[in-house]
Amino acid sequence: MMESNFLKQLFQQEFTKIVAVISKGFGLQYIEIAEDIVSETFLLATESWQTKGLPPNPTAWLYTVAKKKTLSYFRRNKIFEDKVIPEIHQKQIAVDHSDEFSFTQENIKDSQLKMLFAICTPAIASEAQIGLALRILCGFGIEEIAEAFLSNKETINKRLFRAKEKLRTEKIQLELPSEKEIVQRLDNVLHIIYLLFNEGYYSKTQNQILRKDLCIEALRLALMLSAYEKTNVPKTHALIALICFHSSRFDARHSTDGEFILYEQQNEKLWNQELINQGIYF
Repeated sequence: MMESNFLKQLFQQEFTKIVAVISKGFGLQYIEIAEDIVSETFLLATESWQTKGLPPNPTAWLYTVAKKKTLSYFRRNKIFEDKVIPEIHQKQIAVDHSDEFSFTQENIKDSQLKMLFAICTPAIASEAQIGLALRILCGFGIEEIAEAFLSNKETINKRLFRAKEKLRTEKIQLELPSEKEIVQRLDNVLHIIYLLFNEGYYSKTQNQILRKDLCIEALRLALMLSAYEKTNVPKTHALIALICFHSSRFDARHSTDGEFILYEQQNEKLWNQELINQGIYF
């Protein structure tokens, strides 16, 4: 019997990658279609794997099915032939064989980095940016996002819908800003990552796992920036160091009954030395 935790973890890891790659290949205006395709892919995976067992490479299975479903959708709806193909021909690219729609590690990283900058556009309010980041870049479910914001699913769904509409109406492209603009845009991206970390570190929710997951995802996004030459700059390093040092004390901050423990009274044996070392490095 397949463990639900495995599928949930796989969903959170791969949902963001597949949505980013599809959106990069076909445009941000189809981001909701991308989400639906990924959800359908995971539903099919659940049904298939429970009866036939796990395939040798579950991730590759997901990528293959998601790609087939995506191409099938666009062709079936004539969007592929009428809208996408003409634009692709202008770029002299063939989707079926291009890097624009492949699940190589390089293309996944590039797609996620561009998605991060697209979501952090000044056209969208900070709170909505955090929600989009949690959904599209971190793979959190609507219920988890609602719990993180101490809100409800309906409110979060409306907020995300408005944010996606803004991406469409403002015609935000899934691309990195020009070298001239990237420094200014980077400040906003780092700000959103910091707010995301704050949401976990100072969260009022009693869900300890969710709190920690929010902090981990903020660190992952910041590290993603450090892997790209143009954003691998001192201010990025500073944010990573801050997140690492604070996160290292996560398990020592609360007593068993949930009360805050001040820095001076914390048990240093509970501090995460690996995160401290990473903070020192950055």
